[in-house]
Amino acid sequence: MNSQLFKENLESVEGHCVITTDVTDALRRIITDLRAQRVAVSDAPELAEFGVVPSGTEIFDFDVGITNAQAAIAETGTLVLDSSCERNRLVSVVPPVHIAIVAASRIYATLADVLALLQSGKEVSPAITFITGPSRTADIELTLTIGVHGPKELHVIIDEST
Repeated sequence: MNSQLFKENLESVEGHCVITTDVTDALRRIITDLRAQRVAVSDAPELAEFGVVPSGTEIFDFDVGITNAQAAIAETGTLVLDSSCERNRLVSVVPPVHIAIVAASRIYATLADVLALLQSGKEVSPAITFITGPSRTADIELTLTIGVHGPKELHVIIDEST
């Protein structure tokens, strides 16, 4: 239920979403379809086969960034990335395409549910990033521009095997 609602809400803000039990195949298909040459991954060990962990300003040379999301919010199609779980901030915001993987069991109905989860730990993470769709901004005349302050495309893979 939460997976489908998340997908609908993410796609309503021009994000892309795949619900699958085979994350590896989904990642390979997305990377191939994008014709990505250089793929950056966060420091999560399970992502190592798909790219490299960039260092310093090298991040600006990558086509795609791949991270895990520690949670998601179904009612808004929002990803939640916790910096205490993996170093993912630059990988999620600098390359023109961000691919995030989230476990279906980590999709919560509301923002209130996620905030309760985040506060239930011993310490609140020093940086939590909320991502809803591709980066967008509008000028004073309300002209919408995609990708100015972050990725132009967001792909989310929901892992139903967990």
